[in-house]
Amino acid sequence: MKNKINCFYTVFLTYRERLELCQALSLPLPKKLILSLNLGITEYEEIILHKDMIQTTNKKLPLPSPKLLNSDERTILIYDGQTWRKWEYFDEYTQKFFKMIYVGKNKPPTVEISGIKMHVTKEGNPALDTENKIKVFQQLNGIVLDTCTGLGYTAIRAAQNKGVKKVFACESDMNIIKICRENPWSQQIFQQKRIFPVICPVQDFVRMFSDNFIDYIIHDPPRFSLSPALYAEKFYIELHRILRNKGELYHYTGDPNKKIRKQPLWKSTKHLLKKVGFRRVEHTYQGIWAQK
Repeated sequence: MKNKINCFYTVFLTYRERLELCQALSLPLPKKLILSLNLGITEYEEIILHKDMIQTTNKKLPLPSPKLLNSDERTILIYDGQTWRKWEYFDEYTQKFFKMIYVGKNKPPTVEISGIKMHVTKEGNPALDTENKIKVFQQLNGIVLDTCTGLGYTAIRAAQNKGVKKVFACESDMNIIKICRENPWSQQIFQQKRIFPVICPVQDFVRMFSDNFIDYIIHDPPRFSLSPALYAEKFYIELHRILRNKGELYHYTGDPNKKIRKQPLWKSTKHLLKKVGFRRVEHTYQGIWAQK
């Protein structure tokens, strides 16, 4: 899981920082200003030495080109030790486009995959979205399976519960793993002792568990159109099998294609979960809560 880019040496500029830099560059230099270069986690006094160079707390860095500085509000810039670029990737094999999105001051960014955002941000942000999903459970404890870890915010939040012993954080997309390695908000995936990152399709990983092994399952898959197998009866049978009696499942569904669907996705999901044996199944925040 090693990556050439180490988060400690990686620097970021969001729309907020870029605005402040542009304003400062219009004034006599050198100029001091307070900036966050790690996506809002910390702020320090930095010095713009001249129009092409900034002195940070650690070292001198070149400034991005005017064209990059004037990127749209959602774009995040990343400096990887050699050059500034937009924080985005295109996977030629899968033909998927990954773009990290700025959502607000001091808030963790989200990722957009081929135009589909992986967090609910319309009336909130990834941190609030994560908290709402965790609140679905009365009390997390024991062994937790996070089936589709993504940027890891849910796994990190779950591991903060005192009663949680282990969180298996499963992710199969190496593009997402790479982004997690870069993202300051994702670092606890690799540092928190109770989190066990797993690089594997979750359909394969769940087969490794014995019956009734998992206490809680957080199933937050990509949109149905991207991963229909993660909404299938065959997969739900495995989730039911590995979950202990009275164990709980949260299944994110969202409400994709609601204008053309005959019924909401959560309704068909509820039906399938009941069919495979879940005894209590209820509509909840952006999806379904179920108990074995």
